[in-house]
Amino acid sequence: MFVLYTYSMKKLGQDIEYYLATLTGDQDQMRINLRALQVRDRYKTVLESVYRDSSSLFLQHTNNVYIVNKDGVKTLIVYVDESIFAAELNAQRELIKLKLLQLFGEEVEDFNIYISRGQYKNHHPYELDPTEKQTYAYQAVPLSESEQEYVKNTTETIESQPLKNSFEKAMTAAMELNKSELGKQ
Repeated sequence: MFVLYTYSMKKLGQDIEYYLATLTGDQDQMRINLRALQVRDRYKTVLESVYRDSSSLFLQHTNNVYIVNKDGVKTLIVYVDESIFAAELNAQRELIKLKLLQLFGEEVEDFNIYISRGQYKNHHPYELDPTEKQTYAYQAVPLSESEQEYVKNTTETIESQPLKNSFEKAMTAAMELNKSELGKQ
């Protein structure tokens, strides 16, 4: 039921964006606003196709997306807030262009990636809603005595005490996650 509520609120937000884009009295501005929403949605779909489970990470670090026709060359322009995401997008440049063509018939000749600066670095159109972030929480299931013993036996050969403690915590958390409802999905 909670997930259904999150989805309907998200859908409502998308509908509101669409209607706000059409509210302008100027037909040309309305067309530009709707195209901007379309490009943003297509980019999201393409990243979900290319990066699958990691797509939300890339979308959270995306500041803006445009498709422009400059001097007769159709160009996809993406702004991200960190250079590591720019580098990875650059590595997948041709695949992203291909997916745009395959999924939407949108053929772009160029793909430019920029690092945002100043106030634009804080613009995140794909940021998750706080309610959606809460859906990823899980209830940890405590380990049994035999499982705790297994963790201790596994880490006993690690000589460095700080490393041993960190490894025990990580292993315990992973095992608790596997025992939780989230781990069963």
